[in-house]
Amino acid sequence: MRLRTCLNMAIPTLFHGGMVTQCKIRFNSVGIVSRGKRAFTLVELLIGMLLFVLVGGVLYLMQSTALNTANRGTLRVALQSETRRKMELMVTDLKCANEILEISESSIRFTRYGQVDEEGATGDDALVTVSYSLEKSGQQWALFREINKDGPKKLITADNIEPEIFFPYREVTRDKEWEGQLFLPFDLKGNDTEERKRITFIRIRLKVRQNREFSTIMTSVTLRPAHSKIGQSGWRFR
Repeated sequence: MRLRTCLNMAIPTLFHGGMVTQCKIRFNSVGIVSRGKRAFTLVELLIGMLLFVLVGGVLYLMQSTALNTANRGTLRVALQSETRRKMELMVTDLKCANEILEISESSIRFTRYGQVDEEGATGDDALVTVSYSLEKSGQQWALFREINKDGPKKLITADNIEPEIFFPYREVTRDKEWEGQLFLPFDLKGNDTEERKRITFIRIRLKVRQNREFSTIMTSVTLRPAHSKIGQSGWRFR
C-alpha cells in the first residue's frame, strides 16, 4: 500500500535521453499498471467482426449474382443460336418438299428434291426421303433427322423440347371469283390421305429448355414444289 501511495503521488522522476521528466503512474484495482490508454472491449471486437462478415457476404453475393447473370446470358445466346441454325436446316428441307408422306405434331416424313447428282437425275429420280422426329433420349429430349434410311442423326439435344412442333395447312382449290391463296388447318387426327397431299404450308415452332433457359423460335414455310403442282397441274421439277 505504501509503494502504491508513493507512486500515485507523482513524486518519482525518470531520466529519458538525459532529460528529467515527471510522469504519473496509476494502479488499477488488481494492481496492474495502467498508463491511461484505453483498448478495445470484447463487445467492440464482436461488432467489428460482425460488420466485416456482413460486408464480405454482401460483396460475395454481388459477385456471385453478376457471374450467374453472365453465364445465363451466354447460355441463352448459345441456345438460341443453335436452335435457329437447326430451324434453318428444317426450313431448307421443307422448301423443296414434293409431298408429305406422314405428319404429326412431333414428327414429319416427306419427299424432297435433292441436289442434281453427277448423272444429272431430274424429276422424280431426284427425290429423297427426309424425316424429322422427336424422341426421348435418356433424361433428355432429342430431335432427329434422317435421309433415305441412312440412320437418324441428332440435331438438338436438350432437357426438354415441347412436342408441338409442326402445324400443317392444306391448300384449298380456288374458285374463279377468289383471288389469292386459301389455306385451312390440316386435321392431324383424321389424317386424310388426299388432304395430306395438299399440304403446302407449315408453321414450325421449336421451344427448347436447357438448364432453366428457354429458347422459342417460330417460322413458317411454303412447300414450293407441292404448291406448284396444285397450281399448275403440268408442273415438273427440272
